[in-house]
Amino acid sequence: MAFEYIDAKEGKILDILPSRDSRTIKKHFISRYSLKSRNKVETVTVDMNAGYVTIIPMLFPNANIIFDRFHIVQLINRSLNRTRITVMNRLHISNGEEMKKYRRLKRFWKKILKKESELSYTTYNYYTMFGLRLESAIVDELLSYDVTLRETYEIYQALLKAMEKNDYHEMANLLEKDHPLISRPMKTNLKTLRTHLKHIENMFIYPYTNGKIEGINNKIKVLNRVAYGYRSFMNYKNRILLHFNQKPQIEQKEKALLMAA
Repeated sequence: MAFEYIDAKEGKILDILPSRDSRTIKKHFISRYSLKSRNKVETVTVDMNAGYVTIIPMLFPNANIIFDRFHIVQLINRSLNRTRITVMNRLHISNGEEMKKYRRLKRFWKKILKKESELSYTTYNYYTMFGLRLESAIVDELLSYDVTLRETYEIYQALLKAMEKNDYHEMANLLEKDHPLISRPMKTNLKTLRTHLKHIENMFIYPYTNGKIEGINNKIKVLNRVAYGYRSFMNYKNRILLHFNQKPQIEQKEKALLMAA
């Protein structure tokens, strides 16, 4: 797995390394940038990789670490989905009524992961295995199949609302409270978030996210797929840098033609 870092404001790729292990990263930054330069870095936005959180204070002593909002949502989203699958598999037995619950949880999994504010509370639609129902009523019935699923769903929705309102104090209160009835995957991930509360607080203070670098990663994967891979890492790196950092000269040529005309 390669490692890349970009300018958070401009979205320009600064460099790409052939490996993302801590030794390679530390060697690169220490040899390329002086301590004086690294002390000027104010923020570093990362996903929830524990390795990055460990080495950033060594390389950038004055930088505030910001956890990316998308990855926090993804973490709790996966916890709820794992809880749904556990409940669903428990209901996968020969009993006809239990099998009906199993099929419903399997078919309508997206509705459980959907934001509560986006559910329909007024429009009736026809749904397979339910008939004519409100979307919110379907979610309520799915949650009634298991207490743990309902409790996990409620903490999931509460965390989403706190992030949507940009309310750090509400999110911190949710993380610090004890939730005995939620599932084990959610408990584990809430503990992880509790450990990094300071980095989560920075997420609410600063406007930076990993959106730009995630978009770049997606394009890099497409380049790699179209080329059927690269034998030489340097060729691969140069191709990426040319693609993202080379500015087109079309506008300048058009201006010259207009001036000549």
